[in-house]
Amino acid sequence: MQKRILFGIVILVLIAITFGICHVLKPHQNSAGESTAASFSASELYREFQNDENLANKKWVGKVIEVSGTVSSTNESNGYISIILKTAGDGGINCSIAKADLGSDEKLKNGDSLIVKGKCTGYLTDVNLVDCVINKLITPN
Repeated sequence: MQKRILFGIVILVLIAITFGICHVLKPHQNSAGESTAASFSASELYREFQNDENLANKKWVGKVIEVSGTVSSTNESNGYISIILKTAGDGGINCSIAKADLGSDEKLKNGDSLIVKGKCTGYLTDVNLVDCVINKLITPN
């Protein structure tokens, strides 16, 4: 009887370890294939969070949204590129894109207009989007 219990525990532990390893090693997924819940300009989205953060959190956190705007700054760190889209307010829209998801021909610079699709994670100083992809890039001449 004790051997059966021990054998069952060992099997459960092995299943848990296998599941954990598969979960950790799962490749990064972006929001490219997901449907969009809403589309905003950067200023509209920022204003919605600034006016009523709790309501905006309920409506948009965890959902994939599309945001259009102009790049005010970019920062590269640990395989990710953080793009800040300008807004009418003090903050911006912080879009996190895996460097691997950015095409080799896409070079972002300040003043570029683009449409970004990503999952909203909430509002700190900026509204934050993760797992982003660039749907359209318009570089100024």
